[in-house]
Amino acid sequence: MPLSLPRETGGPVRLAIVTDEDVVYRGLSSVVVEMGAPTQLLGRTVDLTADPGVDVVLYDVARLSSGSADELEWLVKESHAAVVAIARDLRPDLASHALEKGVDGVISMSAGAEEIIRAIEAAAAGDLAGDNSPEAADYTGNPSRLGVAEGLSPREVEVMGLITQGLGNDDIARRLYLSINSVKTYIRSAYRKTGVTSRSQAIAWAVQHGFALDDVRDAPAQGTDES
Repeated sequence: MPLSLPRETGGPVRLAIVTDEDVVYRGLSSVVVEMGAPTQLLGRTVDLTADPGVDVVLYDVARLSSGSADELEWLVKESHAAVVAIARDLRPDLASHALEKGVDGVISMSAGAEEIIRAIEAAAAGDLAGDNSPEAADYTGNPSRLGVAEGLSPREVEVMGLITQGLGNDDIARRLYLSINSVKTYIRSAYRKTGVTSRSQAIAWAVQHGFALDDVRDAPAQGTDES
């Protein structure tokens, strides 16, 4: 599935991959190359101050684990690039932090090759919210559009969001003023629509599709495969 980008200037998308880890850079760059995407892949040490003509930045959120967000804030506020955070499934708090800093979108590190290419395509086209097609994914973390393509109801979106935050069924029931049986019903229907079968899969799917931690950062995960 080659990448086809509607860009006014034509030519390849100039893509920077910002990460400290060789394996991450090699993995993401190999996806771009193997999928035949028309991109100009820039080096990891690209200086966006001296070279501002970057179209899309894939930013590894692991860089935020050191505590400093200065580089990300500069990319978001001062560069003209669309910044897409590459989330770590075991650290959803870092993806949430990146969204708070204003990244344009987020996608999971564990996303498939085609999904990564679609995210780059959407970023280059300025459509990370998926407004141009009802089938398009929303990578912005906008709760009003999360799960639209899968047909999730607003309540199912709420439940999936709280699962992503680490809440167990009892906590979700209290938060949403629902019975525990209602919560289980919403979980089962959301799982069916998203094609997951366990809580761990649900969290991975949710992070990949733009859900992030907003209100509950330290909520303990209860019953990893609870349904």
